[in-house]
Amino acid sequence: MTPLRFAAGVGIAGLIITPTFLYRAERHRHLSTERAYRELSIQSTTENRYLETTVRELLDEQTRLANLVLETGNMLYSSNRVYIKVLASGYSSSIAETDSTPFVTAANTASRRGVLAVSQDLLREYTPGAPFSFGDRVKIYGVGDFIVEDSMNSRWTNRIDIWFPSRDEAIRFGLREVVISGTLDDGIGIRETILSGNYTGESFGGGL
Repeated sequence: MTPLRFAAGVGIAGLIITPTFLYRAERHRHLSTERAYRELSIQSTTENRYLETTVRELLDEQTRLANLVLETGNMLYSSNRVYIKVLASGYSSSIAETDSTPFVTAANTASRRGVLAVSQDLLREYTPGAPFSFGDRVKIYGVGDFIVEDSMNSRWTNRIDIWFPSRDEAIRFGLREVVISGTLDDGIGIRETILSGNYTGESFGGGL
């Protein structure tokens, strides 16, 4: 084969081989991208499962601690949360059950579902070093999540009152012992007050 014909053969071969090579390169890139997305998806799924497991374990632990407090009647502090056994009842927006402004809470917000009234011995607005304050989001185990926005009459201690739209619903809720839990704000020294035993509220009478 002459040099000219050899060169022409290479050129023709190049025309045939090059598209195949490009296809393979593109296919490899596509597969690599798919593999990367698949690995990322697997990693994300694994992380989500781990997160779900961690949250579930945390909730299980919180429930266990709440049950312990309910059984022993003591206050318990764990992982920056306080668990307190209290007596819970229900109330509605009537003057007989509240005051002259039955639809306005002590925190100056509107009465509505999810609002919780707390006895004054458990509120920092009335009792320095108490565990809760207006605006705190708390959990009542076996009932639900609430926000502290109201207070009870000063004659009550170690009590909470759940707002209901009607008196009938409040009555149906009845009177029951529950465990209320909330996050403590170490910035104002509540944790130290509780752990030192200097808190004088009746709610912590059982001690740790």
